[in-house]
Amino acid sequence: MKFLTKDEKSKLIFLITAALGATAISIYLSVNIQKNNEDILSNKIHVIHTSGEIEDEFRKNYGKIGLRPSVVSYQPLQKSSDIVPNDWNTIATDIGKKYNNYDAFVVVCGKDTLTYTASALSFMMENLGKPIIFTDGEVLSAVKLASSTRIPEVMIASEGQLLRACRTIHKSLDYFSSPQYPPLDSMNCLQFTEESMKITFVNPKITVSVIKVFPGMTDTSFQVSKKVNGIVLEMYGNGTGPTSEKILNAISLLTKKGVVIIGVSQCDEIFNMDVNIQFLEAGVLSGGDMTTEAAYAKLYFLLSNVEDKKIIGQLMEKSFRGEMMVPKIL
Repeated sequence: MKFLTKDEKSKLIFLITAALGATAISIYLSVNIQKNNEDILSNKIHVIHTSGEIEDEFRKNYGKIGLRPSVVSYQPLQKSSDIVPNDWNTIATDIGKKYNNYDAFVVVCGKDTLTYTASALSFMMENLGKPIIFTDGEVLSAVKLASSTRIPEVMIASEGQLLRACRTIHKSLDYFSSPQYPPLDSMNCLQFTEESMKITFVNPKITVSVIKVFPGMTDTSFQVSKKVNGIVLEMYGNGTGPTSEKILNAISLLTKKGVVIIGVSQCDEIFNMDVNIQFLEAGVLSGGDMTTEAAYAKLYFLLSNVEDKKIIGQLMEKSFRGEMMVPKIL
């Protein structure tokens, strides 16, 4: 029997130690990779950078969580405060082109108009079967959320939660809120449909204005351009405002000319919007508990696609994407 020399024993001990170390490292990495990926439902995520900032650490860190999203940036980037409704068409088109290639989408959009754009896409993307998540720059967090959900809605990522886009408001400089509807999960989201996704575009020639009622308001606030097709009227509380004869006559004149006026509340938490009877008689339609952004986007969407303006009031009362509470008929 041949015995190992001292040098051979040292080499053997070194090899055994190295092998054990490699095995331990392999087990550690395997456990941690599995832990990092245990909530990942999909790695096929497409990021569309339209405007706003992407955090510097995004591209350095997303690989560490087992994700490899594709990223496309607009050239040049849009300026969030300058976005117009036709840009909604562009974003919807770009999602539509890649829709069958990915399981989820993240849209990076500047804070200024994010809630308007996200609300608009929620109406434009019909029969959605995949998550579309808007973020103002927290892309890594949004990508993580996109990878771990199958909620078939347009949403806004905020502080690690997914909010229904057409229920969300820009609460503060860096914070989005959904005061009328809780964060989404598999129990309170929209249901999947067997129908194919369809994009219904908006007409960029349509003009919708937002008018806020205020103390001392006069009828001159309603002397709008002849090109205005619709108005979102932000009212006090549950639907009140100045009721001078001149103001009511100005509103009545506009509605008779075919301008659709939707009343919403300036308050964040209105669960039962009840527009003042005098405004209703003048032709103002109730927007229920919709946010200003959702009412604006919905009205723009309907004016773009409904020829018979007489039925827009009925359609405004219908919930398309969970944007409003519809009273149950007893």
